[in-house]
Amino acid sequence: MRSLNTVFCKISAILTVIVMSNFWHLSAALAGNGVAQRAANAAGAHGQGAAGGGGGSTLGSVITNLMNSTEGFPSLFAGFCYLCGLVFGFLGIWKLRMHVENPNQTEIWDPLKRFLAGGAFFSLPYLRDVVIETMAKGTDDISGSDFNTGGASSTGLDAMLVALMRDVWDPLQMIFVVFGYIAGLILIIIGVSRLLKSEQEGARGPMGFGTIMTFIVAGALLSLNKMLGAASESLFQSGAMNHAALSYTKGMEGSVGHANAVIGAIMAFVAILGWISFIRGFFIMRGVAEGNQQASAMAGLTHIIGGAIAVNLGAFINAVQSTLGITDYGLTISSVEPYLTSVTFIV
Repeated sequence: MRSLNTVFCKISAILTVIVMSNFWHLSAALAGNGVAQRAANAAGAHGQGAAGGGGGSTLGSVITNLMNSTEGFPSLFAGFCYLCGLVFGFLGIWKLRMHVENPNQTEIWDPLKRFLAGGAFFSLPYLRDVVIETMAKGTDDISGSDFNTGGASSTGLDAMLVALMRDVWDPLQMIFVVFGYIAGLILIIIGVSRLLKSEQEGARGPMGFGTIMTFIVAGALLSLNKMLGAASESLFQSGAMNHAALSYTKGMEGSVGHANAVIGAIMAFVAILGWISFIRGFFIMRGVAEGNQQASAMAGLTHIIGGAIAVNLGAFINAVQSTLGITDYGLTISSVEPYLTSVTFIV
C-alpha cells in the first residue's frame, strides 16, 4: 500500500509539472490565433474609424466596445480547460488506485473516462479544429453584393435608415461571428464533460444523440460564415445578391435614388435578422436532439432555411419575380462587389 501511494504521488507531481509547463501553449492556441481576438481587433479598427469620422459615440462604436471586451475570453477558456484537465487527471489516478485496491467496487471504466475527459480538455484547440473541419471542410465563406444605398438624401428618413445600417452592419456581423465562436467552445466543453456520465442519461449520455449533436452544433457555430455560405449556395447556387434597384421608375424622376436607398437599408436589416435566425436554428436542432419537448425539428429547419433566405433576400426576390413573370416591374437584383469581406477573414 505504501509503495502504491508513493507511485500515486509521483504521477501526480509529474502531471502537475506537465500541466503548468504547457498552460500558455493552450492559451496561445485559443487566444493568439482565435476568432474572438481577430474579430475584436477588426472591431477596434472600425471603432476608431467611426470615432474619427463622426466625432462621437454611435451604436456601431458601442457594439465595437462590447467586442473589444471579449478579447480575453479565449484565455479564460484556456485556463478553465487546463484546470478541468488537471482535476480529471488527478481523479483518474485516484479512481485507478481505487480500482487496483478493490476491482469489484470501482470499475476500470471510471478512471479511463476521467483520463479521456482530461485529455480532451488539454487538447481543446485540436478538438476545435476537428469540429470545424468536420462541418465546414471544402466550403467557402459567404460572399455577395453591396446594398444599393448610394442614392440616399442628406436629410430625411431614408438618410437616417441608411446611416443606421451603415454604422451597425460590420460590427453586428463581427459580434455574430464572435458569439458563435464563444458558444461553440462552450458546447465543446459541455460535450467533453458528458464523457463522465453513464448511458442511463439517454440522449445526454456519452454516446447519446444529444451529445453528438452538441459537437455538430459547436462545429456549425465555429464556422458560421462557411455554413451560411453553404446554405445560400444550396438554395440559390450563388452568393448573396442584395444590390436592388427599382425596375419601373416612370414618374419617379428625382426620387429613384431615395427609394432604392430605403430598399437597400431594409434589405440590410432583414439580413441582420437572417443571421440571428440562422444561429437560433442550430440551437433549436440541438434542443430537439436533447429531448426538449418545446423544440421541434421543423422549427429548427425553418429558422436555418429562413435565415439563409433573409441573408440572400435579393436572390429569393429574383426567384419569386421570375416565377410570377414580373421582372419588368419589380426589382432588378444584381451582384456588384463583396459586402461581407469584413468578416470573411475571421473564420
